[in-house]
Amino acid sequence: MSILAGMNYRQIIADSWRYTQNNKGLIYWFGFLPSILTTTVGIGYLAYQFFAFKKSFLFDNSETSFLHDVINFGWNFISLHASWSVPLVVTGIILAVLWFLVPTIAKAAAVQAIARAKNNQKSGVGIGLKYGLMAFLPLLELHLLMETFAPMSFVTEMGFVLRNLGLEVFKFLLPILVFILIISFILHLLFIYSDLYVIIDNEGVLASMRKSAKLVILNWQHTVLITILMIIIGVRIIIQAFLVFLIPAIILLTAGFLATLTLGTVVLVISGIIGLIALLLAAYLSGVVDVFSYTVWTHTFLELTSEKEMSARDNMSASEFVNTAPVAGFPVETIADVAHESKDDLQIRDDSIPGLL
Repeated sequence: MSILAGMNYRQIIADSWRYTQNNKGLIYWFGFLPSILTTTVGIGYLAYQFFAFKKSFLFDNSETSFLHDVINFGWNFISLHASWSVPLVVTGIILAVLWFLVPTIAKAAAVQAIARAKNNQKSGVGIGLKYGLMAFLPLLELHLLMETFAPMSFVTEMGFVLRNLGLEVFKFLLPILVFILIISFILHLLFIYSDLYVIIDNEGVLASMRKSAKLVILNWQHTVLITILMIIIGVRIIIQAFLVFLIPAIILLTAGFLATLTLGTVVLVISGIIGLIALLLAAYLSGVVDVFSYTVWTHTFLELTSEKEMSARDNMSASEFVNTAPVAGFPVETIADVAHESKDDLQIRDDSIPGLL
């Protein structure tokens, strides 16, 4: 695979952002709607980790864990409101199935739409969804496999070890956990194009992982730089989002405090409405970032895989020979003349290898 030294990173990011802004349908269907589920689950996950650490020996040293309290609360609520149990269970199952399926379908559909638009094919929400559904099952299988060594999975396991096994055990296992975490980051980087091989090229799970690792190794400079740029952009967006949602958060906390003092239900309803609006805004912002990220990586992937891979045995055709960069001190016209000569003539000429003499 040739190294594309001339890749214009700024142009890729600018084109990706312009495409994202001009395709609101992709943002709404494949960004915003899935992000409502992922943002809600993410908030719940962070809340659980926060209160789990708060009730651990590191802070409160409570006799019961936060998970124990959650289970007791759920059981008591069902016992006191038995008529609500079936609807709540059904709703929970539906939401769990949607969270399990929708984000994967949305990513497959979005990448299909983006890739087809990049290659001047007929594209759009419907086209992306139609072809994205065909890649859903292998993509889901790939995601389940990669989650086993995802960096966030190991961070969660490190927190579990710290909370439940104690500080001494955590210190003893820390070098091993850090080493595994580093390996996890490396594997995540190596398989970063696996989704795109599955969605765009219809590759199998293992084949996509193998090809992704090969593509990253042969083009590691581009992959690492794009990753760094996306991290910087993501950090900037997170800071902006924090500033945007800081005021609603202050309002919610103030309203909650006032509700405990005076107005009660009215303030709680108002707080709930503000919280819902903040959730929708966060989901929309996350959806925009998701579609933008899909676009950047899809464009990068198409650039890196646009040229044919050549082995050391392959011969360059005349047209490929002419299109190569001129050797220093050897004019382009001479290269063109040499390329059009016959193979026998090239073997006879003393200067048949450009730049040798």
